[in-house]
Amino acid sequence: MPIQGFDYKAFAKNLAEQVGPALPPDIADPDRQYIVNTVHNFCYMAGEALANDTKVTLDANQASIITQLIGEWTFHKAIDIIRSNIDPQFRDGILQKVAFTIFEIAKTATIKNMSQGDILAIVEFQVKKAYNEALDELKNRGILNDAQVQEALSHSNIDEMTQQQAELQAQQQAQQQAQQQAQQAQAGDASGNEYINQMNNTRILKLATFAIVLKHLPPEKRQSLIERFDEKDAAVLLDYAAKEDLETSLDPNILAKGLKEIKNSLPKSKKINPARINKKLYNIVKNSDISKISNIIGKERKAIRDYVANVSSGNKNSPITPRIADIICNHLEEKLTRR
Repeated sequence: MPIQGFDYKAFAKNLAEQVGPALPPDIADPDRQYIVNTVHNFCYMAGEALANDTKVTLDANQASIITQLIGEWTFHKAIDIIRSNIDPQFRDGILQKVAFTIFEIAKTATIKNMSQGDILAIVEFQVKKAYNEALDELKNRGILNDAQVQEALSHSNIDEMTQQQAELQAQQQAQQQAQQQAQQAQAGDASGNEYINQMNNTRILKLATFAIVLKHLPPEKRQSLIERFDEKDAAVLLDYAAKEDLETSLDPNILAKGLKEIKNSLPKSKKINPARINKKLYNIVKNSDISKISNIIGKERKAIRDYVANVSSGNKNSPITPRIADIICNHLEEKLTRR
């Protein structure tokens, strides 16, 4: 008996239409279409199976949640597979295993009346397990090697999107709080308020934060920096700097963020210290799994492999230029952090 209010055909189409705008810009057009089609097909088949299942009784909301979980995880894992450069002929097999796992786990958990939070948690756990098992199967068949499996496991689009959303939310909250605090700090100056109200929240935060930096500089240095601002901004800076409670009137997290932005905007030294790079690389290799290091640099040129081996053994002499050495060091550090 069909599930009342659950039009799985329209629902699958609607989910697929949401995929395109949500795809990251690094996904090529043919791959984008593949993801859209796969999400639609999997959701259509899952919705049809739920609607025609005579052994269980689900309402429209429950069926929609199960189908949507399949669509969302298919979206994320398809991106991970594509970014891992796994041969296209093996994509469907991996994604089918993941989708089938979600279907069975989510349906069983729903029948048992588990909370939505618990369902999401157990589905996420089982998705990762199924994905790992699918990669291991390809490895056992000789299709993937250890490095390719590790590369595939290093990608997690859902974690990246979650982090981006959290950062955006924190930024919005910081901007709102900065605006409120800046307006309170300027309550006694009508002309200053009028000018500040014309500025965006980010600029207000930067001026307030920079004023704290000015307070700790020698007078001559302070004046030299103020002269680089236009007259109105300079007036706001001086007004902020004159407030004794400026540091305590700003939220510590907002203040730390503003100071970090100022630090990042300062010109970086272009001089590269070979000894510092060698020491950093030595510590990276010393404190990391040697097999992971080998997987990362295994396909690099012999000169690069020799350089890493020499530094790890304490040899400070190397034909590699300091700039290339710095790039190698940063590359290793980034790859190991993601594993």
